[in-house]
Order: sequence, then structure tokens, then C-alpha cells
Amino acid sequence: MTSPITNIIEKKFVYQVGAWSASISTLLLIVAGITATASIQPFATIIGFLLTSSFLVVMACVHCYAPDDRKVFSLIGLSFAIVYATLISVNYFIQLTFVHQSTFNASMFDMGNNQSMMWVIEVLGYFFMGISTLFAAPVFGSGRLGNYVKWLFVLNGVLGLLTPVAYVINLPMNIMLGGLIVWDIVMPLATASLAYQFKSYCTR
Repeated sequence: MTSPITNIIEKKFVYQVGAWSASISTLLLIVAGITATASIQPFATIIGFLLTSSFLVVMACVHCYAPDDRKVFSLIGLSFAIVYATLISVNYFIQLTFVHQSTFNASMFDMGNNQSMMWVIEVLGYFFMGISTLFAAPVFGSGRLGNYVKWLFVLNGVLGLLTPVAYVINLPMNIMLGGLIVWDIVMPLATASLAYQFKSYCTR
């Protein structure tokens, strides 16, 4: 049985790791949004690859932060975050290695090609990221900042749900890019707010 002092130390460590990982994720999200929208490759892919790991750490900290009666939501969110991180990191590693180092025509796997099969993996990966934040959203809601994080997580979840629908019904690429721009705003705001919340707990 852990003592109250041990619990306080453990929680502060969770808040510190959460603050740092959410801050790093915010920076990576901003850079990824700019470089992906401007098609600055392979830099955008490298940043996206790094984002998968930082987001996974964020969701692990959210699970540790969650009250006992809501840990089921954070655990489900963490589980979907693992699926997201696996799909996207594999996809981006393929882009950085197999696609760019191949001596034969790899256009089927090149995300620079709108008809590439790897776009299916991309859409599916960010669908799972949306599901992850959607399930984790009920963890928050205590106070103004907590509600702010919660609804940004919900909004990201809605975007994640709509993305595969838009892809399946073959909406024009301009509409898909519009959704990407909205995500470029929503997700960094969510992680920045979360970083601020974790940091505020560190000073208590």
C-alpha cells in the first residue's frame, strides 16, 4: 500500500511528463501542419513520424491522470492511440525508406501520388487518433480549462470520424484539405491546453 506522499510524488511525475509530452506534441503538430499543407517533404513525414510517439506518451499520461471511475475511458483512448501510432509510424517509415530508396517504380506506395494505397493507411490511422481523443474526452471536464480540453478532444474525434467517410464517398481533395486545415488548428490547441493543465498541476 503506497503512502500519500508517494502518491503525490507519482502524480507530480505524471504531470511533469504529461506537460512536456503535450508541449512537444503541440510543437510537432504545428510544424507538421505547416509542412504537410505546404508539401515540404520529407520533412513533413519525419515530423509526423515523431508525432506518433509523443502523442502516445500524452495519452499514457492522460490515462495515469484519469480518476479511477473514468480510467476505462482513458484506457480505451490509449488503446486506440496505440493503433494510430502503429499504422502511421509504419506508413511514414515506408515513405522515408522503401519509397524514396527504391530502384523501381514505387508510386503505388508513394503518398505524393493521390491514388497511392498508403492514403488508406493514413486515413485509417488518423481515424483511430480521433477515436482515441473521443474516448479520452470524458476524463476531463473539471473546471474551465478541463472543459476546454474535453471539447477540443471531442471535436478532434468528430474530425477523425468524418475523415474516412469523406474518403469512402470520394469527396474532392479540396474538401479533404479543408478538413486538414481545421485539424491543424484544433489538435495543437487541444495539446497546448492539456500541457498548460498538466503544468498547472505541477505547481500545486
